[in-house]
Amino acid sequence: MSSRFLASNGPLDPGHMMRTLGIHSIPTLDIHEPAEHRHTRLIAVDSGPKAVELEFATNGVHLTCSGANANDLDQLEAAVRAWLDLDTDLSGVQESFSPDPVLGPLVEARPWLRLIGYLNGFEAAATTILGQQVTLAAGRTFGGRFLAAYGGEGPGGLRVFPAPEAVIARGVDTLRETIGLTKTRAGTLFLMAEAFAAKGFTGAPEIPLDRSELLALRGVGPWTADYLQMRGRSDPDAFVPGDLVARRALDRISEREAAALARLWAPYRSYAMVHLWAADSMGSAPRAASSRTLFTSPGGENSTDVQMTPGSST
Repeated sequence: MSSRFLASNGPLDPGHMMRTLGIHSIPTLDIHEPAEHRHTRLIAVDSGPKAVELEFATNGVHLTCSGANANDLDQLEAAVRAWLDLDTDLSGVQESFSPDPVLGPLVEARPWLRLIGYLNGFEAAATTILGQQVTLAAGRTFGGRFLAAYGGEGPGGLRVFPAPEAVIARGVDTLRETIGLTKTRAGTLFLMAEAFAAKGFTGAPEIPLDRSELLALRGVGPWTADYLQMRGRSDPDAFVPGDLVARRALDRISEREAAALARLWAPYRSYAMVHLWAADSMGSAPRAASSRTLFTSPGGENSTDVQMTPGSST
């Protein structure tokens, strides 16, 4: 058993990180043990997929992996650091948000919230589509079915997330019937798989499609494109103005008002989203500058681009 301690650049908030990972965990892809602050999942390295156990502390993450050599550990460390945002110096975020009447109190209460991304760009895109218009629990169920039907076997009883080619090879009708998706949802996921394959995607963390290319896919609207920019690309300055949870935390202001307010939070708008999600989940949401209570669909002109519990990254 090989292990390494990954010291973070500044303190961590283990509770927040575990909640984020738990909300988005998928059966057979992750093993989530919140009481132990431990999370296990497969991570790809040159020698093959490895079952990696992570234990969270306030100053870093303990990484343990069976059968990993020094080169494997180096690759695993690099992947985990990027995935969990361990290297970011949060002092800039704290200084920027501190005087803000909305975010200042949130940052003071929980200064060490980080932007957790994804280990695989297709995982980010596929699971986001599977979670459209359903609860997070239903999204995880769809994800588990997707892994069972299209994923490969990995160590530790876990499964490797499917490659786009695995989806394409069996056709859109099989995808719909196997996972239990609507025709529209299956079509969107199939189009996403084709777009990834056309870009020569090989399992990298980053999404190979830019925002305009994402929006060109039928069934992908602004919410999905913005969310994937934020968490799929780990862009520190993305924002999801159509996100229902964030807007609820801002006293249910309109999508346009949320976008305008967020301009004040550049260049750290993704971290603003993280704090708003966390505040909503803890029942400590701020009051926005506006007292309006407009409530609009996050899909805009694209009615399929709606998630019943969007964001919820806490």
